Amino acid sequence: MPNSSRTLIVVGIRFQGFSSEHPDVLTIGQLLEDLQSGLYGQAGELLTLRPGQGVSPAEWDRLQAVVNRVGVADRMLLEPVAAETLGTDEVHKRHPDNALIAALRSTGPGVYRAALRIHNDNELLLDHQTGQHVQGMVVVEAARQMFLAVTERYYVEPELRGGYYFVIESMRTSFENFLFPLAAEIEYKVLDAAVGDPTRLAFTAEIAVHQAERRCALTEVSFSAFESELIEGKEHRRAAHAVTHESRLAAGVAAGV
Repeated sequence: MPNSSRTLIVVGIRFQGFSSEHPDVLTIGQLLEDLQSGLYGQAGELLTLRPGQGVSPAEWDRLQAVVNRVGVADRMLLEPVAAETLGTDEVHKRHPDNALIAALRSTGPGVYRAALRIHNDNELLLDHQTGQHVQGMVVVEAARQMFLAVTERYYVEPELRGGYYFVIESMRTSFENFLFPLAAEIEYKVLDAAVGDPTRLAFTAEIAVHQAERRCALTEVSFSAFESELIEGKEHRRAAHAVTHESRLAAGVAAGV
């Protein structure tokens, strides 16, 4: 009689609140500890390990090495981890742990899809992660990174990439279902694009996050991408005005006005 089979989902330690509630979900730390303690050493069911959020390719490689070393590779199959996240230049972040977009591709005219990839040490998880779901600010930031990456890759000439300054005119997110630390897809649809003037590109778009055949959130955004030289001077003048106003206000308070 063939052995039974089961799928275990492996998540990062930040999502322990999720894993503790579901017997088929383990943090990668717990799984590594169990493997090295011999818990899976006896012959038993066939296990497929599926990567969830918070697990990096390097950690997945380490897990595979431990599976091989303890001699259970014949009954413990690791599914491939998703592609690496996009480069920091495309998502406008300095640290790669904070990138949320992977496997970006075009799926039709004005339509783009990507995988959501949350690193265990993403900045938005460091000081706020409660309950089982992924907090909403991760969804908002993923939508922001998605419109940046799509614009940089598909609408900016290669020699001009990295030379635009992005300004959000409006951004509204509706949360429709909880997002959990499992695989999720982001779909980006361009509703309107004014790209005739390369000094200013303007877009209106919808960005949806899907998981388990449900839409978790929908973001409606309008934004412009200006050549940096055009906007930096304007930004500086407005910043100088704000500083001057604040200094005069402080001087007035000090003088008892």
